[in-house]
Amino acid sequence: MDLRSILVCPKCRCSLPLTDDVAVRGGSAVVCRKCAARFPALDGSIDFALEGSDENGAERSHYDRKYAAQRDERQAPFDAGAWHRRWHDRHWPECQVILRRLGDVRGKLILCIGNGSSVKELYLAHLGAHVIHSDLSITGVLQAKNAYSLEAFSERVAFHAFDAYRIPLADSSVDVVYGFEFVHHLPDLTGFLAEVRRVLKPGGFCLFLDAAYSPLWQGLKKTVLWPMMKLSHTLYRRSPEDLRATEIGGYKEAELSRMAEGLGLVNGQFDRMTFFHYILTHAVGGILGWRLPHMFYKAPGYVGRALDSTVTAVVPALRGSRIDMVWGFEKPGQ
Repeated sequence: MDLRSILVCPKCRCSLPLTDDVAVRGGSAVVCRKCAARFPALDGSIDFALEGSDENGAERSHYDRKYAAQRDERQAPFDAGAWHRRWHDRHWPECQVILRRLGDVRGKLILCIGNGSSVKELYLAHLGAHVIHSDLSITGVLQAKNAYSLEAFSERVAFHAFDAYRIPLADSSVDVVYGFEFVHHLPDLTGFLAEVRRVLKPGGFCLFLDAAYSPLWQGLKKTVLWPMMKLSHTLYRRSPEDLRATEIGGYKEAELSRMAEGLGLVNGQFDRMTFFHYILTHAVGGILGWRLPHMFYKAPGYVGRALDSTVTAVVPALRGSRIDMVWGFEKPGQ
């Protein structure tokens, strides 16, 4: 599969004139033959996000700065065994749910959207999938691209930056659209899901991990945990959309289902998971400055998992307030 063949101009959706020269030469650009939009090309990765993304300027600038500060140019060998252990680690039940939902990925095209500098999704390419890694920030995309030597499956991965509301892919070209703790950055979820439906093949599906609406957690944030939350925001700057999402709270299954139904997406699935673990790692861990994955192995993480497997599992009010949620919908087949 030539992953360049499905790229289109995000403004007019005309196919793009991609050449081997653009794929390898830094400092070049791709110019749409129809609307003349120009997109910088950096060693095979195209920055589609610059064109027409003024409304996302603050969000992109925030993450460009964040990823630039943690940039590491060293390339390490891709350790498939290590990433297998990570995806199957009991401290990451959400990853196990995602793998189960994805099923056999061999030969499938998976669009990882809003992926930043995350590299765990490269494991899906190791399993046989074709993977397009994308984010609004070209800095994050290039950091993920340069993290590992990917010779073993370089023909099955591509890295591009673009706006989630203007996906530069042809209609009905993708088997799976995937996002990990990303969707809450989008104020217009309906517009995004409409784009998702457009690029999905008939029978394809979308799969996201994000926070579900938790009445108990939202109440705690507005009361006893308010000072801790504000201190965390002061110590570790959040993006504009992160702050907006924190105020609103997470997603409700019924609202997502109504939205998807209106767009012609079907077969909604929702898996809620942790409560205490989320609170202890995101609140306590956030204040102390722990970063993934280390925060999951600190004492609060262990305590949170223990409480979730005992107390949360048997108390109805807590089960209904679990926060981490894997959710998604399917595009009907022809």
